[in-house]
Amino acid sequence: MLDARKKAILYVAVQEYILTAEPVSSQKLVEKYQLGVSSATVRNELATLEALGYLHQPHTSAGRIPTDMGYRYYVDGITDKPGLTHQEENSIVKLFSSINMEMEELMKETTHILSNVTSYIAVTLAPSFKKSTLKHIDLVSLSPRHVLLVLITDKGQVLKRTVSMEPFAGEMGEIERFLNEKLQGLDSTGISALKDTLTLPDRDAFRTASTVINAILDIIESDERERVFLSGTAGIYGQPEFEELSKVHSLLNAIEQGYRLMQWLEDSVRTRKVLVRIGSENTDDDMRGCSIITSGYQLDNETQGTLGIIGPTRMNYSRAISVVELISDKLSKALVELRS
Repeated sequence: MLDARKKAILYVAVQEYILTAEPVSSQKLVEKYQLGVSSATVRNELATLEALGYLHQPHTSAGRIPTDMGYRYYVDGITDKPGLTHQEENSIVKLFSSINMEMEELMKETTHILSNVTSYIAVTLAPSFKKSTLKHIDLVSLSPRHVLLVLITDKGQVLKRTVSMEPFAGEMGEIERFLNEKLQGLDSTGISALKDTLTLPDRDAFRTASTVINAILDIIESDERERVFLSGTAGIYGQPEFEELSKVHSLLNAIEQGYRLMQWLEDSVRTRKVLVRIGSENTDDDMRGCSIITSGYQLDNETQGTLGIIGPTRMNYSRAISVVELISDKLSKALVELRS
């Protein structure tokens, strides 16, 4: 347990390093912060904090920098999260006032603005179609062998696919009405079960309806692989921590493998609270030089997906947490508007 003086010195040491990206010396802390003790006392306390694992001295003659443990202590003690500027708030409000956009566009824009506001890599995991139910389908004939299939879910998701099929002599509107009657309110499991028990007296109608149902299931499956939205990867090149190309390559390799990124986000989707994982707290080796801040967003008091940022461990945690919380809240409200 750290005493009050060690806590105060550790806090300002971490804060100073976040601001400057330079190892922190006792003299710098005494000059800049009103600690009420001498430089020698601060130097001794920094040495103790290093021995306890909160700080690290990269070079014998240099100051000290926070370890992951030091950052964790700092983050757990944050009580004042600074607000955004009026310009930043207005840009976020403007985005989420556009309730006419479809789900995919909403996810793209959310990710883009999260990256712009924080200058870090932003990621968003869209709601899973498998956890949605079908609200309505539209079938639009494009040619004798092609139909545009439009799916609308209870959460406001809209998915489209051109479906190839054998020519159907009957009215496509009849197939559309039949499938809406049978499929409305079903999730992917229910749709799959219906496919196995589907009966129609007309052979052509049965074949066409079966083709459409198979297409619906294919869309749901492919949508699961396209739920991750990413923005701001170019920004990491401006971070001092990523001057070494090997670190950049490791991070980009992890991010570009979508299944790994989806796994990190899925691990966070169970909670609405903001989660902060710092450096070695990440289980993926390629992410151990990074911090990840995530938060779930909700609809009907149920977490639907996750959004977050990826950046260096030297991160402005107070501001980053505040931004992630705000945008998560705005996205939750936008989903309500999108569905209505």
